[in-house]
Amino acid sequence: MTKDDVFKLLVLIESVYPNCTVKDETVQLWFQSCPEMDLEKVMVKLKNYIRKSPFPPTISDIAVFSYEESDFPNIVQEWMKKGRERVECDSSKRRPIPAWLAEYSPRKSV
Repeated sequence: MTKDDVFKLLVLIESVYPNCTVKDETVQLWFQSCPEMDLEKVMVKLKNYIRKSPFPPTISDIAVFSYEESDFPNIVQEWMKKGRERVECDSSKRRPIPAWLAEYSPRKSV
């Protein structure tokens, strides 16, 4: 977002919440916080916030930061695939079941 976008955003907040007056320090904080945000997403979040809350929003109420894609889901998928192999590997190393427990166990080998 540019400074003009932030200014328009603050004007909108002041027009919706008449008791809210934005100080110079507040404007500076918004200018510092908003360059990384996407204007369209912030406006959508602000409109939803206005519908729900009688109080003016803080930066954290309407902030929408872009995030970097990570390969975390791929790592989890690989771990799950290897999990089957780990389970099968561990099952070959099992100790035999005691005779007294074998009749109640779903495992076939004793």
